[in-house]
Amino acid sequence: MHDLDILYEDSYILVLNKPSGVVVNKSVTSSDITIQDKIAGYIVADDEESEFFQRAGIVHRIDKDTSGVLLIAKDIGSFKRLQKQFKRREVTKEYIAVVHGEIKDDMFEVNAPIKRNPSNRLKYAIVEGGKEAVTRFEKLKTINNLTVLKCFPKTGRTHQIRVHLTALGHPIIMDTLYSNVLQLSEAKEKFPRMLLHATKITIKHPQSGEMVTFEAPLPAEFIL
Repeated sequence: MHDLDILYEDSYILVLNKPSGVVVNKSVTSSDITIQDKIAGYIVADDEESEFFQRAGIVHRIDKDTSGVLLIAKDIGSFKRLQKQFKRREVTKEYIAVVHGEIKDDMFEVNAPIKRNPSNRLKYAIVEGGKEAVTRFEKLKTINNLTVLKCFPKTGRTHQIRVHLTALGHPIIMDTLYSNVLQLSEAKEKFPRMLLHATKITIKHPQSGEMVTFEAPLPAEFIL
């Protein structure tokens, strides 16, 4: 539990503010220290074969270069109840993104299916026959040919916000996977990381049943 930014903790859940650049779940393809490594031994389970134990209670994922709210269950009952909420789309998530270019619309929604990009397995793309993906956006401001957006993903596809914004022609600042070479070279001069941050998550508490919201403060580099 060293050097973790804990936003909230009780007997049933742990809420972290994940830093950018840190992977959430362990993987055979990466030797990086993960959030899962950092909380190893913190989550105790009777059944070491269970998904709860295998994922160390981590209920959902955030991309490596995204920062913000990460929800962890501390017991298998809470894990299953929270997973069910995500599956039923009862969880409200809010992100802040800073993107290239000026977006005119104050509010808009993208409903476009996503699956792994057939021509580049590292990327995802809008592909006919992919999984349903819906994101609602709200413009906060534009400045110096950049736009700051609130993003509300209604579904939870991998890279969903990043793919939807790229498809609109407005990739996220310092998104090394989806930005073009010129965009990256311009952004590198001013920004140290990808500008996508999970600011809020609202769930039904797995024990009390009350609606609770957890918020991660906006990192300094987002304040334009």
